Amino acid sequence: MNKLNSFHTFISRKQALPAFALGGLLIAVLLVKLQPGPAHGTAALRVSSVEVVGAQVMPTRALAVGFGEVSPSLFLRANAEVTGRIVYVHPELKQGAFLKEGTPVLRIDDTSYVLALAQARADLAANRANKEELSVEKSNTEASLVIARRNLKIGENELARKKKLLKQGSVSRSSADKEEQSVLRLRQELQNLLSQDSLMPSRGQVIDAQIARAEAQVKDSDYKLKRTEILLPFAARVGEVHVEVGQFVMTNSPLFDASGMAQVEISAELPLMHARYLFQGLSVNGEGMPGLAGLDFSSLGLEARVSLIGGPPEAKWQGRVVRIGDALDNVSRTISMVVAVDSPYTQVIPGQRPPLIRGMYTRIELLAPATPAMVIPRRALHQGKVYVAHNNKLQIREVELEYHQGEFSVISAGIRVGEQVIVTDLVPALAGMPLEVSTDKALQDRLPILAMGEGGAP
Repeated sequence: MNKLNSFHTFISRKQALPAFALGGLLIAVLLVKLQPGPAHGTAALRVSSVEVVGAQVMPTRALAVGFGEVSPSLFLRANAEVTGRIVYVHPELKQGAFLKEGTPVLRIDDTSYVLALAQARADLAANRANKEELSVEKSNTEASLVIARRNLKIGENELARKKKLLKQGSVSRSSADKEEQSVLRLRQELQNLLSQDSLMPSRGQVIDAQIARAEAQVKDSDYKLKRTEILLPFAARVGEVHVEVGQFVMTNSPLFDASGMAQVEISAELPLMHARYLFQGLSVNGEGMPGLAGLDFSSLGLEARVSLIGGPPEAKWQGRVVRIGDALDNVSRTISMVVAVDSPYTQVIPGQRPPLIRGMYTRIELLAPATPAMVIPRRALHQGKVYVAHNNKLQIREVELEYHQGEFSVISAGIRVGEQVIVTDLVPALAGMPLEVSTDKALQDRLPILAMGEGGAP
């Protein structure tokens, strides 16, 4: 009983706790040590089934896709060039109507312009008559000068004779003085004629200036008269019409809008990276890319396919690249490629193929000429690495990527022709693991089609 009381006293003390903890730890170590060890053996690696395609170099067309609105290549926003009242409007000058080139569509009252032209022509005729009169006057002055010089010479001779006779006392002083006065009058007449003759060139210049001004006035009046009738400069579809008969218009007042029907343009916005792949390796006659100034884009062999967003799937048009935008878009950081489509109103099929008209939103596929490239499915690329099946074993290759396009990627190094590229996801992928290989024939056959731009967009 005393021992039992002593034990209860011991465990009630705080010093007993470390002793119990140490005892428990020793028991746990003994249990682990006495456990039998695991059985060791050699386990075989699991064989993974994979699908492959053969790596091959094939004709490849770089593809870039952009979007943009249709606008006519020729767009007329007609404004009045003269002031007046509208006296005629073509009955077909209505929104949506089609009019031929040269059609007189508007006429402004020309009464004041006809009168102004008549007055300008009369002023011109008067100035030309003054020119003729001056020519006659010059001829008469020159003839009068000859006569005046002759009269003056005769008068001076007579004066000299009378002065001689005066010294001899044969004539009176008054007679000699009268003769001297007569000579002075002849000299005055000659001086007046000389003055008139010297002014002839300046008078001629004044009349020439008046004629030039009158001719300019005639041209201006004729120009304004012709501007009273507005002719359509090209075959067009009428847009908004702003005037009607009887309306008074001022200079620069809007009259109507018209869109040309021969060609439309679409400014397709492309990511700069995709545009770079489009032009990579292009050349003109094998001499590399020239400067953009004066470049004929048709010589680069770029193909443009136009389709309508939200339209029938069969509504497609062939276009051509005509120029490149001058700057990157500040927001989207894209560059514009301007595509032209000729004859947008031909081959229209109601309900299936509408005409391309201003404001339509389109999808543009731009394709470069075909060049040979190593093409693999895009899903075969794993963060810059490709899985290759070699002798039914997995090899992991580092590759150099040229670019992605749709469902495939173009590789510049790291894969050889004929090697089996794995297109199945392997988790985990361990180099050397055994493989059971089968060919994905459908994908193998589809790759050349994708590479020629018949697949998805980049």
